[in-house]
Amino acid sequence: MIVPACRKCKKVIPAEDINVAADVAYCRTCNISHNLSALTSGTELDAQVDLLNPPPGAWHSNDGSGVTIGATHRSIGGALGALVFGLFWNGIVSVFVLFALAGTLTHFGLTLPHWFPAPRMNGQEMSVGMTIFMWIFLTPFILIGLAMMGAFLSCLGGKTEVRISFEQGSVFTGLGSFGWRRRFTPANVKQVSIEDKRWQDNNGRAQRKSVIVLETSEGKALRFGGSLSPERRKFVAGALRRALLG
Repeated sequence: MIVPACRKCKKVIPAEDINVAADVAYCRTCNISHNLSALTSGTELDAQVDLLNPPPGAWHSNDGSGVTIGATHRSIGGALGALVFGLFWNGIVSVFVLFALAGTLTHFGLTLPHWFPAPRMNGQEMSVGMTIFMWIFLTPFILIGLAMMGAFLSCLGGKTEVRISFEQGSVFTGLGSFGWRRRFTPANVKQVSIEDKRWQDNNGRAQRKSVIVLETSEGKALRFGGSLSPERRKFVAGALRRALLG
């Protein structure tokens, strides 16, 4: 179990100053109340985040027209893991894709390259219906393979970047200039936090996902930053809180 400590003075908060039911941990030295769950899960934001000394791979700048806060997704371990799994997965799926492609080309009357597998099942030519079924069946497996290769590229050069001007803000997640951009109104943001979700998958293995959450006065929530390392995620979230909420 993680012992809760005050984010400001770093002192351990004694049990008598903790209210589990109310999710409160009170530091008498600093006269500050913390969210207990945030302290124990490591999602408490640092109100005194040092904008001039971001962690490696993160950045903060102000060019006069707006503030830019972001961090890279770069992770050598994550890239290697995604590459190995992606090559293994796509290697298996590619065999079946070639088989389905061979059946498709045959039905269009095209000559198959000599290295293609023969589109035959049980000694007979694969029917049109079976060819269509093969493509439908393979589609989710192909998408998973593409997602794994996308994860590999993201771990090499992906980034999450937030741009805030006076009237408009945007969150970009992607690689280079290719990615997903979502917009929000800075004046409507009422809370910046890190959401930490834990669950068990179908095999009973513990899973965890942490993201930055921007909550607006309209009741909407913008979630992002799941690909960032914990240190970079905390910096981006802390810098956003200072930029948006003061």
